[in-house]
Amino acid sequence: MPLARLSIDTPLGAYALVAGPEGVTHFQDAGSAVLPPASGSADARAQRALEAARDLFEAYFAGACDALDVLTVRPAGTPFELRVWRALRDIPTGETASYAEIARRVGSPRAARAVGAANHRNPIAVAIPCHRVIGADGRLIGYAGGLERKRWLLDREAAWAREAHRGSAARPPGARPAPATGARVPSWR
Repeated sequence: MPLARLSIDTPLGAYALVAGPEGVTHFQDAGSAVLPPASGSADARAQRALEAARDLFEAYFAGACDALDVLTVRPAGTPFELRVWRALRDIPTGETASYAEIARRVGSPRAARAVGAANHRNPIAVAIPCHRVIGADGRLIGYAGGLERKRWLLDREAAWAREAHRGSAARPPGARPAPATGARVPSWR
């Protein structure tokens, strides 16, 4: 599959964004060892997917809390991992779920540890929001990007959700709205 790749600066540091013609395959810390290389023959569709994804990530980090809801993702994983990652995308911005709760949602109530392993292998950080998964006792545990990043993401999303609930603008002042790209209906769902 022809892949296009670029680096984007975020409040969390530099991240590499990788997309193919059908959508985003990776969003990881730029120093991650699991990133696939860009192919020299990325086609125009992969480049368009990459540019649209960049715009959505930039909108998200600028305060459009639901911008990534419309992002088309194409993660590669086992059937169990794909079920977990789909369930993670269903956790609303500003909310969290426990590993055990996600295990129940995917039909494997005794698989909380396997949910944790799937979270660890999540190739599309932030858009597949594994940072929203916490311990059953409410503690922050297990985030490949580091607990400081997890706390930052959760705090920021909670603030955005509070603002939206108060009836004020869903975005902080000065934040750009998410680009109109259609409804979130990832085909791998």
